[in-house]
Amino acid sequence: MDENGSLTIFVPGTKWERFGGWTAETNGLFGYGDGQISLHAWSPSGNNDVDRMAGAMRLREMIASHRFGPGAKLTIIAHSHGGNVVLAASRLGLAREIDCLITLSKPQMDAEVYQPRKNIKKFFNISAKGMDWMQYGGSATLGHYKSDPHAINKTIDTSRSRLKAHAALIWDDAVREMWWQWFLEQKV
Repeated sequence: MDENGSLTIFVPGTKWERFGGWTAETNGLFGYGDGQISLHAWSPSGNNDVDRMAGAMRLREMIASHRFGPGAKLTIIAHSHGGNVVLAASRLGLAREIDCLITLSKPQMDAEVYQPRKNIKKFFNISAKGMDWMQYGGSATLGHYKSDPHAINKTIDTSRSRLKAHAALIWDDAVREMWWQWFLEQKV
């Protein structure tokens, strides 16, 4: 683990601890990153602005406490409302730019606090093709709930997964590999 190098942070969604949790062993999920890899557990992670903002403040502290060496990168992969926690943190100001943000099944929020600032260099927003009821229900913008106007948007076919669309982007190995390969092709 390089304490002065790159940092990849995983930010789970609302009530993540009730739905399988995220650990270093979760289906090899933590193989998707460089340098030090950390989990930002924003408990109590309720589906409300207060908890998302508290999570954003703690994320800011986590980033500020890391020592980035020359050329080190900050990558954040966030699921569901975890993506809005990251956007709120960017809005509040960060000690360092985010080199790459990948959001998975992020509900689209209209409030200004969930609009990214220019401190995110590359922003990829990935959603499941077809209906994702969790993403839809958590969005303020129901007509365009899968896309973010500030991001490069991509939909991934999750129809062959045995998991619901909202979970498949994270916990289905084959689906996760599809979006990861697409991401790598973007030459970030």
